[in-house]
Amino acid sequence: MELSQIKMLGLLALIVIALRLGWLVHQRSIERKSIRGGGISELFSFLSGLCFVAILPTILMSILLLHPEALQFAGMTWHPLILTVVALGLGSFAFAFLHALFERGPLERALQAEASRQTLGWTEEDARTSGL
Repeated sequence: MELSQIKMLGLLALIVIALRLGWLVHQRSIERKSIRGGGISELFSFLSGLCFVAILPTILMSILLLHPEALQFAGMTWHPLILTVVALGLGSFAFAFLHALFERGPLERALQAEASRQTLGWTEEDARTSGL
């Protein structure tokens, strides 16, 4: 195989790995705390996790496959890697911020509804459906 083909396969593998890890992180996040802000909020949550988990595979793939000369700590080969990692980190922060903007209103409404339900105490309907 030519070097360009190896780099292309490595880049495709990086994309597949990052997407899979991003999806796993997103699913785990939803299991811990549901998203109430709708589809856009869920998209920003996924993109934030995707950017964050893509940092390590990007570094490893860049060092081991795409830029093997970087192992010698030489010259300009680190600059694209550093820029990519910083861009992924800033992307993760930006998408998390956008997610928080879309999630804030629905989350506050859900917390208020839960608090008002808690202040009612034990209702007759709760007694009937409790199974006690």
